Order: sequence, then structure tokens, then C-alpha cells
Amino acid sequence: MNVLLEINAAAAQVLHPYLRDIALALVATILVIYGNWVNGVLKRAVSGWVFIARVGAFILMCTFGYGLITFWTQPLVYWLLQQVPYLYRPIAVAIAFSFLGVLAERKRHL
Repeated sequence: MNVLLEINAAAAQVLHPYLRDIALALVATILVIYGNWVNGVLKRAVSGWVFIARVGAFILMCTFGYGLITFWTQPLVYWLLQQVPYLYRPIAVAIAFSFLGVLAERKRHL
């Protein structure tokens, strides 16, 4: 049992400096999985607009919309990862990415 705790503690120590990057990867993965839905909502909202306005709305959504979503949610996910007890962080990260993998499979992204 001590060996497993030592391995988990070592993994937690390795992950610690990369928590911000892990949070960003989680947010980006969620955006990839649900981005098609967001684009569909935007498409329905601007379907009656002129072509140039639709293109402009799409560009604004991709640059500012997804950028702001990433900018605002990454610190929240980072904070949530920090709230997980140190020894459980590797397991929490593995479960989070596994859950996102299952979501991606259900949405036919894999």
C-alpha cells in the first residue's frame, strides 16, 4: 500500500507545476466537444443576416467568444484542481480526461 501512495505522491509532485496547462487542456477539450453545438446556436441566430454579417459574426465568435470563454474558465478549472487534495490530483485529472473522452466518443469525435 505504501508503494502505491509513494507512486501517487510522485505523480502529484510531477503534475503540480503543470496544473495551469492541465486546466487549459480541459477547457480546450470541452470547447472542442461542445463547439459544434455553440456554432449551431450561432448559425440559427444569424441565419437571416446577409452573408458578410454572418461571416463577421462567425469570426467574432471564434476569436473573441471562444477566447473569452477560455480566458474566463481556465482560472476556474485551475482553482478547482487546486481544491482537490494533493494526493488525489493525479486520479482526479485522469478521471476528468477519461470523462471527456467518453463525452467525445458519445458525440462521435473519436
